[in-house]
Amino acid sequence: MFINTINAKELKPTPQQISASIDFPVRRLDLIFSDEIPEFWFANNAFLTCFLAALSSAFPDGERQFIHSVRNYQSQIDNPVLLKQVRAFIGQEAHHGKEHDQLNDLMRKRGYPIDRIYKRFKKMNKMMQQTFSPAHQLASTVCMEHLTAIMADYFISKNTLDLDKFDLGLRKIWAWHAIEETEHKAVAFDVYQSLVNRPYFLRLVMLETTFFFMFITSRGTLELLKHSGQRTNLKNWNVGLSFLFGRNGLIRQISQDYFDFFSLDFHPWQHDNRVMAEQLKRKYQII
Repeated sequence: MFINTINAKELKPTPQQISASIDFPVRRLDLIFSDEIPEFWFANNAFLTCFLAALSSAFPDGERQFIHSVRNYQSQIDNPVLLKQVRAFIGQEAHHGKEHDQLNDLMRKRGYPIDRIYKRFKKMNKMMQQTFSPAHQLASTVCMEHLTAIMADYFISKNTLDLDKFDLGLRKIWAWHAIEETEHKAVAFDVYQSLVNRPYFLRLVMLETTFFFMFITSRGTLELLKHSGQRTNLKNWNVGLSFLFGRNGLIRQISQDYFDFFSLDFHPWQHDNRVMAEQLKRKYQII
């Protein structure tokens, strides 16, 4: 179970204690996405749909790289709790890739150049495996896990109503993915702290990871938007940029959590959103 009880009378646990207490399952959803799902399935907006589709197209091979980077260290882990979490992390990430492959297939059938983005990530991950040290690969995974966790928390804690902007047929996959990114958000970090523990290097890798993530996602969004025929639709751009960069937009909402990473005493569970995640699990019947 993700969280059993929270007793307000007890002393507040440390992030490390929270992390050690997290027990999470590997879920298999086997979702099927209907052809009746509208083309612009988030907020009826082409820009935001293409942004999220660009993320989805990167997930399958990205998740495989995350698994690879953690497996490099799996045999060295002597903490049984962390080892169990690593196994569950690997299982969850594998299913993320599988489910997003199904969503990507829906976009492919509509002619979107999903494979172009997919191949770009695959090439980048191959380069990482050939040229980056295991520590560098693991650090990159830690950084990407932080980015995905704080984006997930936007939908879990900061603006939960935005999940309702997804078409009904797609809400569960994004809610499920957000919940699982929250459940395992500290696993790669804890492996890194235990077996590598180079804090300054990790913060430098975050800068590197952020740059490449923003560049590749932006490029993919523009490529998909071109296919949609809405690239010159200023209203779409206005709504999309406002969602991302507006006063209450995603970037502003997650910016403090992002910068917290650069504190040398940072731990992912200092952002304790377990209660909100449990509420979302009940809403979408994610056991």
